[in-house]
Amino acid sequence: MGREKLMVAVDFGTTFSGIAFCHSNQKELTDIEVHTSWSGNNIAPKLPTEIRYVPGRDPLWGHEAGLASERRQVANSAIIYNRFKLLLDVRGGTGLYGSSGSSWWSRNVTANDQIKLPRGKSAMDVSADYLRLLYNELMEKILRKRLPETLDLTPIHFVFTVPAIWGHQAQEATKWAAKKAGFCDRESDTLSLVSEPEAAAMYVLKAMHEANFSRTPTEAMPTLRRGDTFVVCDAGGGTVDLISYEVEEVSPSFKLREVVIGSGAKCGSSYIDQAFIQLLRRKIGPSFDNDKIWNKKDISRGSPLMIHFDNIKRSFGRATNDLWFIPLPVDVEDDEENGIVDNELEFTAQDLQQLFDPVVNEIVELVKGQVSGILSFRKTVSAIFLVGGFGESHYLYQSIERWAKTEQQPITVINPKESWSAIMRGAIVRELHPAVRSRRLRRHYGFACNQPFDPKIHDVTRSYLSVFGGRYVNGTAQWTAKMGDDCIEEKELVFTLFLELSGPDCLTRPSYISLYGCETPVPPMYTFSPGVYGMGTVQCDFSSASLDELYSAYDNLNGTLIKKYQIWFELRMKLESADVKFSIWRNGRCVGKADVSYD
Repeated sequence: MGREKLMVAVDFGTTFSGIAFCHSNQKELTDIEVHTSWSGNNIAPKLPTEIRYVPGRDPLWGHEAGLASERRQVANSAIIYNRFKLLLDVRGGTGLYGSSGSSWWSRNVTANDQIKLPRGKSAMDVSADYLRLLYNELMEKILRKRLPETLDLTPIHFVFTVPAIWGHQAQEATKWAAKKAGFCDRESDTLSLVSEPEAAAMYVLKAMHEANFSRTPTEAMPTLRRGDTFVVCDAGGGTVDLISYEVEEVSPSFKLREVVIGSGAKCGSSYIDQAFIQLLRRKIGPSFDNDKIWNKKDISRGSPLMIHFDNIKRSFGRATNDLWFIPLPVDVEDDEENGIVDNELEFTAQDLQQLFDPVVNEIVELVKGQVSGILSFRKTVSAIFLVGGFGESHYLYQSIERWAKTEQQPITVINPKESWSAIMRGAIVRELHPAVRSRRLRRHYGFACNQPFDPKIHDVTRSYLSVFGGRYVNGTAQWTAKMGDDCIEEKELVFTLFLELSGPDCLTRPSYISLYGCETPVPPMYTFSPGVYGMGTVQCDFSSASLDELYSAYDNLNGTLIKKYQIWFELRMKLESADVKFSIWRNGRCVGKADVSYD
C-alpha cells in the first residue's frame, strides 16, 4: 500500500478559482472538502481570479482586489487584472472563439475590452503571482490549521484542472505557473493535470445516485448501463468544454471510453459581461470611453454596477421580470430613447436575451455537435449533464433542454447540484479512481522526419541524396497518431524516426526534433503546408548509445570529409487526461525520457 497523501484539487478558473481536498484513503464525495472561508475575502466556494498590483505592498487578490479595497487606501490607478488565464492558451486568441475577426465578439470588441497585462509581465507571470497567493493561503492559512502536527510530514498531490480545448503548450504553461508559484517546492509533493470535463464526468458518476442530484425538476435520472453514452457540458466563465463517453463497465466500478472528439470554445459567461459593457457603450455614447468620467473601477467586476447586473444575469430564466432598472455609477443625462432616466438604465428582458443568445446559441451548437457525432456511430444518448459556474444558468439549461426535447429520441438534460464545485471534487475522484480507459485524439500528431522520395507524390526539387543511400525529401512529417484515433490509457503512441548526427561528441549533445499538429481531416505531407502548426521541440538524450553501433558514412562538404552517423529510435508518446509524456527507446529498451519545450 502506498503512503497516504493529501489530495488537493485546484480549479484555476478564468473568472473564479477554488480549492478542494481530502486524504487519499477517503472514498466518498462527502469526504472531499471544498474550501469556503478565505482570509481577507468573502465566504464562498470560490473567489475571483483577479489580482491588483499596489506599489510598495503585496498584491491584492480575490475579493480583496475588487472595489472594497478602495476603502484600504489603494490608489484608483491600481488596475484590477482578470481573465489573464485565457492568455495562457496562445493559440486561442484574446476574444470570443479566438480572434479571427469573424465572430460576434470580435466584430464588437474594442481596445478597451482586450485582456490586459501589467507592463513587463506575461500571462504566465501574472498567473504565477495569483497562484502564489493561493498557495500561501492553502499552506499557511488552511492546511497548517487543519494539520498542525503532520502537514510537514504529509506528501501532497496537487491536481490542476485545465480546459480540454487547450493544447499542450497551454497545459505546460499552467504547470510552469503553478510550480513557479510554489506548488511542489517540497520534495515530497507532486502535481498532475486533468481536463475539466473529464473531472466533471467523474463527479457525475460518483454523485448521480444521491438524493436530489439535479438542481432543476427533470425526468428521473437514467440508470447508466453498459453501452450507454452521455455528454458532459462544462460551461465556465471563460471556456466551455464538451466530452462524450460510452459506459464500458458498470461493476465493480465504472469504466468509460470517449466516443467522439471533444469540442469546446471560448464562450463562457464572462463574454456576457463584456457584451453588457458594449451595451452600455452604445446607450451612453462617447462619454463612456472618457476615463475622466467613467473610471475603470466603476465597471470592473465587483463594482456595484456589475454586482447588480450579475444578480439580474443569475435570475434570468427563473425570474418573471420583463423590466429592470440598474443605477448608474456616474451622472448621465436623461435619454429616454436609450432608456436612461434619473441616472438609471432601463434594462428589458429583450436586452438581456440579446446579450445571452450569441453565447448560449454557440453552446447549444456545441452540444448538437457532440450528439450528432454519437448518433453517427448509431448509438443513442442517455443524458446530457450540464456543469460549471455558467452551467447553473437556468436560461442556458432551458435552451439546451428545449433543443434536446425536439430530438427524435428526446434526451434528458440534468444540471447536478453544486455543479460550481463539480470540477474540483471530480478531479480528486479521477485521481483516486480513474475510470477513462481511452480518449479520442483531438488533432493529428506528427514529427519532422524526412521521408523516402516517391516521384508519384513528392516534389523532386525538395529531394536530396542521402550519404547513407537512397533519396529523401526535406520538410515532410510522419503522422503516426491521427485525429479521432482511440488512444488507450495504458498504450503509448510509437513514432519510428531517425536523425543524422555529426561530430565525435554528437551523442553527448542534446538532439532535437520538431513536433507538429494538424486539425484538417487529412494531414498534409509537408510541415509547411496550410493547417500544420508547430507544437514544440522534443529534446532527445542519446548519451547511453555508442557510436560503434550506429550506421556511419562520410559526406563531402566543400572538399572536407565529415563523418556522419544515422541513429534510428522509437519516440513513444503517452497522452493522459491533460498531459503528454515522451520517452526514447532503442533495441527494445528505454534509453531515457524526452523533454519537450513548447513553441
